[in-house]
Amino acid sequence: MYYRKVSEYISTREEERRNITTHYTVVMSEISVFNGKEEVKLPSYGIKILQEIFDGEKEKIEIIEEKVTNISPYFEKVDKLAQFFKEMTVSPVHLYEVIDDMCEDYISDYDRQAKLCKVAI
Repeated sequence: MYYRKVSEYISTREEERRNITTHYTVVMSEISVFNGKEEVKLPSYGIKILQEIFDGEKEKIEIIEEKVTNISPYFEKVDKLAQFFKEMTVSPVHLYEVIDDMCEDYISDYDRQAKLCKVAI
């Protein structure tokens, strides 16, 4: 599946003689949903968190990456979520745990958007 980077927020912190740079990226793809009898293609936004850990010499010692690709068809909601994750310093390891708690608030957006497409057809 193809993903396109839409926006990115970067956080850098120092911890135990290591520098940690975390990228919170909003990615866009496309998802197919049914609105009754028809298949409708909707934009779908998700979040990718990439964490690079450097030793004191600026040598990369570890990379951790995780992504959730289908959070909402609304860019603004996912972009605010990426900013929130940056402020809360959510690590890639904890991305699924955090998203799992919020899933129901966002997944219904696809149903709403599909119904709007049904009205427009």
